[in-house]
Amino acid sequence: MKEEIKLYVIPFEQDDPRRCTAEKLKRFGMVKFVKRPIGIVLTPFASAVLRQGPEDEAIFLLKGVTAIDASWKRRTEWGPMYLNQYARRLPLLIAANPINYARPHLLSTAEALAAAVYIMGRPRIAEALLSKFKWGPNFLKLNRRALEIYRRTDDIVEAERHVMSSYAEIFRI
Repeated sequence: MKEEIKLYVIPFEQDDPRRCTAEKLKRFGMVKFVKRPIGIVLTPFASAVLRQGPEDEAIFLLKGVTAIDASWKRRTEWGPMYLNQYARRLPLLIAANPINYARPHLLSTAEALAAAVYIMGRPRIAEALLSKFKWGPNFLKLNRRALEIYRRTDDIVEAERHVMSSYAEIFRI
């Protein structure tokens, strides 16, 4: 039996449609566009971090995940809008998309959804999402160690600190 994970996107249409990762995932039938968040809401403004714990796992399986597809440059316009009890931020990850390559946190919508499903224990679904982009597999190469740590930990905040210190060594920050 094939496991179906519900993936949603709230499109703000602020980016170039030719480069919009959410649009491409929609064309492939991998996400559904919605006007309101359903399930876990991925937002960098959330205080809680997404983790594979009982609460997030239940919401993930029952309702799914919603990503906000909007410009990072205009995040103050949309950021605070979706802070609710299911709002989660992703832990530190490095972008592989051509716009923000090697920049921390500035993930595309496809990268954010892939990271979320990976952390929730579905790496094959993450690979399928990212396979639609030339640069997609590089996201997993850049972040596989961190994603595995995040997926397997009980203390996501401490895991994020550990990943941050290892990136600091690599990037000499």
